[in-house]
Amino acid sequence: MDEPLQPMEPVIWQNPFDDPDWQFEIKWDGLRCLAYAEDGEVRLYGRRGTNWTARFPELCAGLKGCGEVLDGELVVLKDGRPSFPAVMHRLYRSEGPVHYMVFDCLAAGGQDLRSQPLALRQEKLLALPASPLVHRVEPVAGAGRALYEVARESGLEGVVAKRRDAPYESGKSELWRKIKCWRQLRCVVLDLEERKGEIRSVRLGAEQDGQIVPVGSVGNIAKGTQLELRRAMARGRTLVDVAYLDWTEDGSLRHPRWLGIAHAEGH
Repeated sequence: MDEPLQPMEPVIWQNPFDDPDWQFEIKWDGLRCLAYAEDGEVRLYGRRGTNWTARFPELCAGLKGCGEVLDGELVVLKDGRPSFPAVMHRLYRSEGPVHYMVFDCLAAGGQDLRSQPLALRQEKLLALPASPLVHRVEPVAGAGRALYEVARESGLEGVVAKRRDAPYESGKSELWRKIKCWRQLRCVVLDLEERKGEIRSVRLGAEQDGQIVPVGSVGNIAKGTQLELRRAMARGRTLVDVAYLDWTEDGSLRHPRWLGIAHAEGH
């Protein structure tokens, strides 16, 4: 088996669905990670093949000896929920626990399992060693709509639908589908990008570890809202609400959408 392997990735799917031939899993807001836990060693790789072994020694200790090649997501929990900014912070710093949410087994005991159906591959995960940082993702058979509502109400990223009889194929495949939940974030206005007297975009910041850090920009601000925004900024620090689908790997909002001005904090 190639090392590092290009992971299988889902395509974007607009609406949740029910189907007995499919299973559904929570989509974790983290970093994709392949773990090669073979021959008494453990090696960790990111989505693009970056070697992360030295960055997560606690996971290597938890996986040592399992004899499998695993696919999953690294997450850091804040207030009981996964936080993408927090896991990006952890990627480059050693402090704080990281959890490995494992959802597939690509090889076990030296046998390549990628041609086997997903349901059979996931049975191998039952033999994962007990660890407070390594968790087996529990799929839900058939009931995609119900799991999507749970994810939405819990403020989670969304769900992933997978054909139960699907083999593991590197790259994007419609045999895996991701259905994302729009999420909402309250941000601080850092600056305005203007052109010919109109606001083209608003630079945003968000609180992380007690500091305000840039999280990208949002555009498409209606003309009527632009005047209201300028007045709010004149009164002091201005908070706005945006919707977004995800975080980029550099910590910016993915597909941000303007919702409105929350309020201005006067001087």
